[in-house]
Amino acid sequence: MISSLILAACVSLIVPGGFDLNTATLQELQELEGLDSQQVSELYTYIYETGGLQSIYDVMEIPGFGAFELEYLRHNCVVVPPSEGRVSPNVISIMERLAAEDGPGDAAVDMWENYLLRPIPINSATSWQLRSLDRVSLIDAAAVENRLKTLGSVSGIYSLRNVDNLTYYGYRNMRDYVSVRELDLSSMEFFGSYRMVINGGDGRDDDEEGLSTMLSDLRSARYDIEDGGRGYSDADSIAWTERLNSESTELQQAINVTGWEHRIRVGLGDRFRGGIRLSRGRNSASGFGLLTDLELGDLNNRYDVAKGFASMENIGAVNHVVLGNYNISLGQGLMIDNSDELMYRSTYRTWGLYPDLTSTRQFALTGGAIEVQAGPFLGYGFFSNSGRDALRSIDGTPNVLVMSSTRTSIYADVVKETTYGGYGFYDFGGFLPYGTALGLGGMNITYSDSIVPDPAAMEIPGDAQNWDCPEYDVLTAGKSSSFTGISAQTIIDNVSLEGEYVRQDNETSAMLARGRWQNDYFYLLGIWRHYDLGYNNPYNRGFTEQLRYDDTVFEKPYYLNDPIASQLAQWPTPKPEEGLYIESRFQISRSITFTKVYLDLWRSIPWNFNNYRFQGEVEYRPDFPIRFRLKCKYQEKTKMHDVIPTTSRTTEYTFRTFFLPTDHDYFDVQLRVGMVELTPNPRYGDDRLMSGGYIAARWEHNFSDNLSVLGGTTLWSTNGMSQWEFEDTGIDFLDGDGTKLYVTMKNNLSDNLQLRLRVLRKDTFYPRTDLYRPDPDDSFYYEGDPNSPVRDFSDHVTEYGIRCQLDFRW
Repeated sequence: MISSLILAACVSLIVPGGFDLNTATLQELQELEGLDSQQVSELYTYIYETGGLQSIYDVMEIPGFGAFELEYLRHNCVVVPPSEGRVSPNVISIMERLAAEDGPGDAAVDMWENYLLRPIPINSATSWQLRSLDRVSLIDAAAVENRLKTLGSVSGIYSLRNVDNLTYYGYRNMRDYVSVRELDLSSMEFFGSYRMVINGGDGRDDDEEGLSTMLSDLRSARYDIEDGGRGYSDADSIAWTERLNSESTELQQAINVTGWEHRIRVGLGDRFRGGIRLSRGRNSASGFGLLTDLELGDLNNRYDVAKGFASMENIGAVNHVVLGNYNISLGQGLMIDNSDELMYRSTYRTWGLYPDLTSTRQFALTGGAIEVQAGPFLGYGFFSNSGRDALRSIDGTPNVLVMSSTRTSIYADVVKETTYGGYGFYDFGGFLPYGTALGLGGMNITYSDSIVPDPAAMEIPGDAQNWDCPEYDVLTAGKSSSFTGISAQTIIDNVSLEGEYVRQDNETSAMLARGRWQNDYFYLLGIWRHYDLGYNNPYNRGFTEQLRYDDTVFEKPYYLNDPIASQLAQWPTPKPEEGLYIESRFQISRSITFTKVYLDLWRSIPWNFNNYRFQGEVEYRPDFPIRFRLKCKYQEKTKMHDVIPTTSRTTEYTFRTFFLPTDHDYFDVQLRVGMVELTPNPRYGDDRLMSGGYIAARWEHNFSDNLSVLGGTTLWSTNGMSQWEFEDTGIDFLDGDGTKLYVTMKNNLSDNLQLRLRVLRKDTFYPRTDLYRPDPDDSFYYEGDPNSPVRDFSDHVTEYGIRCQLDFRW
């Protein structure tokens, strides 16, 4: 930083009147006579998005700039490069990518953060590496590989700007993660990072998946048993009561528990890596086998996730070998992707083998994995032996695997899972277009005990609700399953074609094919998928519209023997479905862009129901600092009910404007209105329409390059239709009526230390209506007070949240 200041002072003496382009205001840039308004807008956007020019020659990367503009700027301006060695502000930006409808998962964010700190050497990069970067398509990655293989190394990243079939969008998303540095395999330079997170809550404890809701459901289930409302035998009544009481006791100990995370990564040169993570989730019951078969004493009482790894890279034919915890995602994710997140309609995914220090527990792979490359052959092998949570029948038999946010000892580490497999790819690049490959793979999963699905262990006996869950009923008892897959991909100019087919040993299969056509102003993406009902690979993360147990009885805890079994609704594998998804983005002019338009037509295989969903968003930008966006969504979906299927029709409109009123401020206002039309049901008064909406505003002020403060507020009202909104780093579901206010401070405390602090208050009002009845003989009365009729009222819930994250890098 001092060297940058000295350089700036020297330049100001050498070039009278010249100002630094990196710190220039928009008004100063507009006063440059050698640039027109469009060029000023492009230059300002480039500096704002990249963090600054490294040299005056970087302007040649900007559309519309040529030799004349370069020569003009050289004589009238200077460039003081951003200081080296500081924590990249892009680390926080990458985290904030989580807060998007099509945002990435934690595994992708973790990988991208590492590439920001230790970029990929571009001259030795392959399309296999580049395709995993944030919003970089296979076409973009193959275009770069083709350029490097045919024309040789580049001296600067900007040399890639005009590569054939590499879009500006792909180039812009790639450049922060790559550099022209060469691998130095003899270096033992020590580097690393430490992250500490203190999570005092996110203000979402009372949502439908929160701890307080689960405790309420457990309490209701116990009361139901005590009142004789379930057709249990005496023995089963005692057994279920004891289980529910035990679970309630454990979860009550998690109330107001502060979440913690400690994560350390270290490295030596370009060969050796290592890392450790110890964490405990907010409102989490800890322990229950932190590391199976190891006695860790007090650690089991303080944390609920422990991970570690040691890895080596660039050892002859061995590209990468990882011992400990790792993440592996290959093909289209139909056979193996062990992240614990399945993002609806997600079109980008991580690809390859990476160390894993994410919060994933139920799908954590613990063992070893290797990536080897010999000529055109690229191969992966992996082995893991890890504990897995599972729901149990009342006799203790493992019933079905589960991923639970409210974890209790009765369901923790019920079985041991041994997983091993491999995937090999033959790269035809050079003989055929770069990016062309064919792959074959296989995987076997074995459990230490048979898993025996049994609806009778889930369903309340004699309950009025019919048990209709084909997604669960098709599961068969057993200890193992195996999978065989084939994948292929190719590039034809600016068109890519990809696909994967995986077959399970129960004669079921999953398949996915996708194609993409793109240029600088347009892309068209198509994805077709089919997942058989009986295909139950726990590591399937293929493209989908719904999770496997969406719209099933597992979304209704009051229909289950144990309400915690409702956590099965979070199981992150695709629903058995067949469908075609089409997505596009196209720019009509500099001012008008359809940022994302998609149509998804799919058939629910269990019931053969046809559904569709459409969404379109258009952006109008009258000037660089101001943008307006209008988004419309319509969905028609049918699901099975007791007597006849019911159809819901959802319509939603979102208007958003965001602008830069000054060079140091960002302002965002969003208004949403939605409604759902339902099939009339006499049980619920034949109500056909639910509605809801909110208005939200965010303002961020940059006090300096090192300090910014973001404030946000939301006001919402719902009439049966809950709302959702994306905050700065996450999604929040809004019920009832209410208000919310949060403030986030982002501060670079030094060149190597970064702080992020977030505080929140959320007030929710739940109207309880239609309780008062004027007829005394038809009224509800408070228990123990027959003279006090129950009247309409509102519950008021106030929640506070605080989260602090500290990053130190060296």
